[in-house]
Amino acid sequence: MIDKKQISLDDMLNVEDMQWYKEEAAKDTPGRALRFYRKLKGMTQPELAKMLGTTKQFISNLENDRKPISRMMAKKPSEIYNVSVSRFI
Repeated sequence: MIDKKQISLDDMLNVEDMQWYKEEAAKDTPGRALRFYRKLKGMTQPELAKMLGTTKQFISNLENDRKPISRMMAKKPSEIYNVSVSRFI
């Protein structure tokens, strides 16, 4: 049996840093996945909008599920973030 006093904070892992958690967290909705990967890469909405050739407002609408992400649009962030296009559809 492990003595709880022997476990230090350095021995603990943050669940948010684990790959499986990152993958599960991104599954909610296409918009949430877009936000998740954008933040994971440390990007702002205006930066992503520029890369996608659109506006910050459009990115906000996508991330908040006010507008659906088209198949054509989904391909662009999948290439930027190196993930399956299905994450954004």
